[in-house]
Amino acid sequence: MFSVLSNLRDANEEFSRQLEKLRAISPNYATESLETSFNWDELAADIKDVEGEWYLVAFRSIRRADADNKLLYEADAKAHNEAILHGGLLKYWIGELNQYRECLSFCIWTNRDISIKATQKHRHTDAKRLADTMYETYSLESFFELE
Repeated sequence: MFSVLSNLRDANEEFSRQLEKLRAISPNYATESLETSFNWDELAADIKDVEGEWYLVAFRSIRRADADNKLLYEADAKAHNEAILHGGLLKYWIGELNQYRECLSFCIWTNRDISIKATQKHRHTDAKRLADTMYETYSLESFFELE
């Protein structure tokens, strides 16, 4: 049992290190497929000997023209710090607003259960409450396994 946990921890640590190299390869990443908009193949090639399953949650949005950006950024930073303290967050990637105020951000977690528990915490809940007043539209996409 210990070796299985140790191998999983090693896989998470190695994947997290590789995720530091994550970058968008399409200027239209905010509206295009996650699978084709990022350098996943490059990352996979660098960790071909690492096996694991991870959980990704993407937040796509169109921000209102009158949104309080300072309030949004502050709420986001607090939720991000809370997620780090909770544990299990391997990567938080936040995109830039494009000319149409569209944006993509996503989190990669060690697993789905940790993601759910983290997003039920106080600061995440505060950030979620802003969604209806700060965005024209938004959606969540989740991928249960990144392999």
